[in-house]
Formats: sequence, C-alpha cells, structure tokens
Amino acid sequence: MYGKDVKGNTAKAMNQNARVSSKSSKFVCRAIKGMEVHKAKKFLEDLIDEKRSLNGKYYTNISMEILELIKSAEKNAEFKNLDAKSLFIAHIASMKGTTMRRRRHKNKIGNKIKATHLEVILKERAIPGAEKKIIEKAGEKKEVPKAETKVESPKAETKETVKEAIKEKIVAEVKKKEENKAESTKAPAAKEKKAVKKE
Repeated sequence: MYGKDVKGNTAKAMNQNARVSSKSSKFVCRAIKGMEVHKAKKFLEDLIDEKRSLNGKYYTNISMEILELIKSAEKNAEFKNLDAKSLFIAHIASMKGTTMRRRRHKNKIGNKIKATHLEVILKERAIPGAEKKIIEKAGEKKEVPKAETKVESPKAETKETVKEAIKEKIVAEVKKKEENKAESTKAPAAKEKKAVKKE
C-alpha cells in the first residue's frame, strides 16, 4: 500500500528494503518532489556524477536507487498510454524498512543492516485547452460513425400516387361530361336540318 492516494492519471512504483539510509533518502525525496520527470532524472544524474551537491553531499547510492525507481514508474506510465512529456512527481517518500541483522558474534558493533522502503507516484499534468491524444492498442477496432441516409417512407410515395390517380380520374370524368354535352347539342341541330330539307 502507498502512503498517499493521488487521483487522476497516475503511474506508481515501489522498492522495498532498499539498502540505503532512510534518513538521508528523505533529503533527496524532498528535493525532487513536484519536479517534472525529465528534470528530476537530470538532477539525480548530476548527483551521481558529482556535478551537483545537496547539502554539501552527493548521495550517490540513494540517487541511483531513486533513479531506477522513477524509470520503473515511467515504464508503467508508458504501458498506461500516458503522455511522458507531461509527467511530474506527485508523490515520493522514504520509510524505514525491515530491521535486518548481519550474522556476527554477540555484542558486536554494527550488526544492523540499513533498509528503506521507497515509493513514487507520477501524475499526468492536465494542460488547459488541449485535448489528450488517446493511443489505441493494437487490434482494437475503431468506431466509425454511420452515415446518415434519408430514406423516403413508402407511405408518402403511396399517398402521392393515389392523389395523382384521383386527379387523373376527375379530369377524365370532366372531359367525358363535356364530350357528352357536345354530342347532345349536335343531335337536335341535325334533326332540325333534316326537317327543313323535307319541307
């Protein structure tokens, strides 16, 4: 279990019973807490190469242990598809580890072994106004939005065809009536002409 619960996109790593001093490791942890990962790594590398000192000391062994721990947390962040450029150290701590003793004669000085529990939590820094690019895993299918297609309902088509058929029927009936009227007016006129010729 970690000593602090950090919310958000995080990656964690722990090293139990590291062979370093818990008291001295606290100085290094305080110095790099809140730093961006690449800056913290550069700081630790400078301590290892003795290019930079902390309280007049280099803390070489402690820096090597913490550097390996941060690299392990970075790999976990890569596995979670987090943005490596926006990672920073949200939490880092050192706690006293299990008390171990060397096999020496009774009442011998220096029989205790140094052991420290180290833990680190990296968090992805939220960038305002920027959308996070999600890297899809291999083999994962992408959801393609379906194209919207307007389908004319068959009911609308049938209504239009029925209306057209009714119109055509009405027009045909009107024409037929007009033709019948014309024929009825022609018939008496023809009869009158025949009567005139007989006289």
